[in-house]
Amino acid sequence: MNQPVHRPSDNPSRRSSDRYPLNADVEVLEPLNTSGVVINVCDGGLRIAVSKELPVGAVCVLAVRVDEGETVEIARVAWSRQYADGYLVGVSFVDDL
Repeated sequence: MNQPVHRPSDNPSRRSSDRYPLNADVEVLEPLNTSGVVINVCDGGLRIAVSKELPVGAVCVLAVRVDEGETVEIARVAWSRQYADGYLVGVSFVDDL
């Protein structure tokens, strides 16, 4: 099993679970179409790198592809940061809409 990735934070109580690296492709199906990669995963969501901006608060439909197959997840954009080659985005899984 992969070891969790721990990063220092100004607010250590911000995260409720450990993050784990994940090598997976992701396709955003809604609210717009873009693709990218999953950087890491935790019980509550994903950190993904994508080529298009996803607005904070947007509810997204994500297709995540790993070696074992594909899963479709519903997630809300918690934060987004722009970089020269795209966007780094944190999404939280949505259990109820």
